[in-house]
Amino acid sequence: MKSFLAIMVCALILAACGSSTALPSPPPTRDGGVPTRTVLPASPTPADTVGPAFNRITTSSTGFAKFDCTPTSITVTANLTDPSGVAHVVLWYRVGADQPFTPVGVEFLGDDEYSKTVKGTDVPGSEYGPWEFYITAEDGAGNMSQSSVDTSVSLLPCVG
Repeated sequence: MKSFLAIMVCALILAACGSSTALPSPPPTRDGGVPTRTVLPASPTPADTVGPAFNRITTSSTGFAKFDCTPTSITVTANLTDPSGVAHVVLWYRVGADQPFTPVGVEFLGDDEYSKTVKGTDVPGSEYGPWEFYITAEDGAGNMSQSSVDTSVSLLPCVG
């Protein structure tokens, strides 16, 4: 029995040191059978089923114009996170409820920040008023999410 314990101690020391020496087989049980051990299955990793989280969305101003007045553009910046990574971000905007939303790709700035600048001259139609926008994002697992529609910015005519 002492030699068996010595072999087991040596084998454990070699295994702990990263040796490729195989451990000896366990001794037979009293009835001559080979002991078995129960191996529990690994817990499954939960599937990613949620799109990116919108942590913060800001705009560079509350108004912009098409011509002559400043500012003539608006920058929308968003902070997005997702465990599967953010794969694709789109800004959708319009002026006037009868207009369709215009989609434009958003650039990755780093540190979970995404940004897009839109010029007043790029806004379709001839209406002025609330510049409605929202953002959609897709993660690396193909899950989509969408921000709420924001109407805090106005496209203004140049007066004066």
